[in-house]
Amino acid sequence: MKERLLTNTEPIDVFHYFEDLTFIPRESGNEKEVSDYLVNFAKEHGLEYKQDEWYNVLIRKEATPGYEDHPGVIVQAHMDMVCEKNGDVEHDFAKDPIVFEVEEDRVIAKNTTLGADDGIGVSFGLALLADDSIKHPAIEFVCTSDEERGLQGIENFDFTQLKGDYVINVDSDDEGVVVVGCAGGPVVKVNVPIRKVPADHKKEYYAIKITGLRGGHSGEDIHRGRANANKLLIRVLRALEENVRFDLSDITGGLKYNAIPRNAEAVIGIEKEDKAAVDAVIERFSGIFADEYRVNDPGITLEAVPQETADHILDEASSRRVLDYIDFTETGIIRRDQDYPQFVESSVSLGTISIKNDSAEIWIMTRSSKESQHRAMFQRIISLTKAYDGIYEVMSDCPAWEFDSESQLKKKFEDVFRELYGKDPSFMILHAGLEPCEFAVKVDRKLDMISLGPDIRDLHAPGEYVVISSTQRVWECFKRLIESL
Repeated sequence: MKERLLTNTEPIDVFHYFEDLTFIPRESGNEKEVSDYLVNFAKEHGLEYKQDEWYNVLIRKEATPGYEDHPGVIVQAHMDMVCEKNGDVEHDFAKDPIVFEVEEDRVIAKNTTLGADDGIGVSFGLALLADDSIKHPAIEFVCTSDEERGLQGIENFDFTQLKGDYVINVDSDDEGVVVVGCAGGPVVKVNVPIRKVPADHKKEYYAIKITGLRGGHSGEDIHRGRANANKLLIRVLRALEENVRFDLSDITGGLKYNAIPRNAEAVIGIEKEDKAAVDAVIERFSGIFADEYRVNDPGITLEAVPQETADHILDEASSRRVLDYIDFTETGIIRRDQDYPQFVESSVSLGTISIKNDSAEIWIMTRSSKESQHRAMFQRIISLTKAYDGIYEVMSDCPAWEFDSESQLKKKFEDVFRELYGKDPSFMILHAGLEPCEFAVKVDRKLDMISLGPDIRDLHAPGEYVVISSTQRVWECFKRLIESL
């Protein structure tokens, strides 16, 4: 049995339940054991509960005397975690407990992810339910499964059973920065038709490679001005077209549709005498990219690497169709938010490109906190796809959680925060999906919602940690907010 390290760490109940969670496997898609743990908690505390076939768990607690007529509060978190480890570490997330250390003001897992996202949120919910000294309206604690792979659990949750009017999502990671809206939008897979023909074996083949980009989350990092490798590559290929007649054998870029592409390459065939012209374009654009991204993406590398002779190339019409489609596809920031102009409202990310047998497959992710905007971006994708004889498929469609400038929950939080901190909190509209977006469209009445949490850093990566003192302050703020409802 792993030694317990957080027994005396304040807030005691929060870190007690959090440490329990570090013993339990909870990778996305493997949540039965942690779901059963939540059920057992409800049984031990004599609370009403419901566990569904997706392992989502709802736990209810009646209002304390004097709060019976107050609007109910739904506290929400997700039970799964992203499981990543360093390459030289032996760790089986299906059975091994998370190994962490208490290091000054941090609880940190140095060789794996910690699971503070969203183990801290789950622990807040359980600690609230367990503490009979906190005065509160009726509580519904909704703990969902499979959030990290695309909100799978909450998409299958039965919202008709909920009665509360307030929603407090505990899945944010910056103390004092409260989320009051988030982006939604469809992920679109596009297939642009191609025809392959035998390659000319007399030509020389080169991979035009773009590497060394920072990449990042296509929503939360889109404002950082980092380069999209797919879009850089198309600029180079367009410049080559002006100087060299080349055959396109292959083009690939990006690894995940929801990440800013860090690498991209195209395999081309050229006449031997055209190599000098290719080198000149490579040299010119190496300088252009070094200048354009000298601050936000200074590590960009562009090179032409010799390749073996290709077996097939795209015919001329196919090559033109694919390159045009990539060139004309939007990517990056489309609009800033009107209420909070420091945040992005709408963006598009050209995520991945790959050549299949009879098509170029392109994945595009739209995001906006305004449904009207992500629908407009989606329509432009459809129009472009039809113009190039392609077909499209919506792979997922996360709804937006639109900011409510009249939110009473936001105002109550401001009052509590000022009382505790002596200053105003910050608010943001997150340019990524959060589970309240599902509440916004699946509950047939207006809900008042915010998302909060303590400082958690290096999420989804080895070295993830949660700040202890921040957890203490946010827990105190959370309790007072509950009592103010």
